[in-house]
Amino acid sequence: MREAGRWVRLVVVLVCLCLAGCTASAGQVTPSPARGPRLVFDESFDGTALDRTRWSTCYWWDPDRCTIASNQELQWYLPSQVRVQDGHLLLTADHSTEPDRAAHPFVSGMVTTGPQEQHGRPKFAFTYGRVEVELSLPTGTGLWPAVWMLPASTSSRPEIDLLETVGSAPNEWLFHLHPADRRRASHNSTLDRADLAQGRHTLALEWTPDRLRWFVDGERVWEVRGSDVPDEPMYLVANLAVGGEYPGPPDASTRFPATVTIDRVRVWQ
Repeated sequence: MREAGRWVRLVVVLVCLCLAGCTASAGQVTPSPARGPRLVFDESFDGTALDRTRWSTCYWWDPDRCTIASNQELQWYLPSQVRVQDGHLLLTADHSTEPDRAAHPFVSGMVTTGPQEQHGRPKFAFTYGRVEVELSLPTGTGLWPAVWMLPASTSSRPEIDLLETVGSAPNEWLFHLHPADRRRASHNSTLDRADLAQGRHTLALEWTPDRLRWFVDGERVWEVRGSDVPDEPMYLVANLAVGGEYPGPPDASTRFPATVTIDRVRVWQ
């Protein structure tokens, strides 16, 4: 009986050692919990001034005042038309008092995280991720607000338009992808919804190696797949243009000042 008891005790010890070893082994190979996307850019426009380490107020070809002449736009973008107030970024278009107001009768605001000189480094650019912009838009003939992305290389292609609209049709939001290869056709889509013309909305873009997906207020509204999807670092632009070949000039019904209000910009990767 004592001999049998020793064998029983030995078996118990071996079983315990085996269980302990299995537990330790399992602990060594159990993966850590999956981590979600990391917030790499978060701008809520606190304070009273634009953060110049993140944003500039003109395109790289002219850091003081700028426009896009090829679009026949009627405004100069000036730093004075960009304000941060009560947790909002305000991009405001108004009649100009500049000396050349015959050629550019309006002034307006824009911001960009792009470079401030050709071949310079952008203040913020990224490849792949999710962008969210919380904003409200003005209405009025000749107003042309947009949120878009351009290559960090300072090339004009590829171009991703997260949002483009005209003040004469504020219920229509336009989305575009202009491929890097200019021989290829652009991808375009329109969302027509009455509520887009009023209130605040959240615009989002998800960018992966083979797909772009657009969201408005959490609803997926469009996507593009395939080789035209950009694969290079890109920076952000938000602006309020006035006039130009696309929206046409303002008319007597357009009320100035007119303002794009942006509450928050975030990027996850």
